[in-house]
Amino acid sequence: MKIYLLKNVPSLGNKGEIKNVADGYAINYLFPQKIAQRADSNIIKKVSEAKEQKIKIDKKQEEQTSELVARLKKIILEIPLKFSEKGKGAYSSVNAKRIVQELESQGIHLLENQIELKKSLKKEGLYDVRLILYPGIETSLKIRIKAIVSEQKE
Repeated sequence: MKIYLLKNVPSLGNKGEIKNVADGYAINYLFPQKIAQRADSNIIKKVSEAKEQKIKIDKKQEEQTSELVARLKKIILEIPLKFSEKGKGAYSSVNAKRIVQELESQGIHLLENQIELKKSLKKEGLYDVRLILYPGIETSLKIRIKAIVSEQKE
């Protein structure tokens, strides 16, 4: 018997899927527990349309992400940091939030959790930071930290 799952069932499938099960299992367990309902032609049609729609949305999202990857590979994000003296430590650091802000100023919208930064960047130099843009699509962003030496008056 074909059934439409109304809830996730660990050994059977996820909500919204159509599965083939034994008649007794459906009638005696799934239907009384309101875990599933009989899959008629309307439900089957609705599920297949939803799958097609999801495929279209995923494809469009992947295309947009691929364009973003190409754009990010061309960028070297330059971030100035104030240092006390040449070779000394920085007053502040570059974290995921700062990277998001710098990218926003260039018209690129990312979330902090898409930036894989193990620890804040505090030294002058060129860094490769890994970005997870979409499941299965990753890239790296080059970040150059430039030193701005502040002179202290004594």
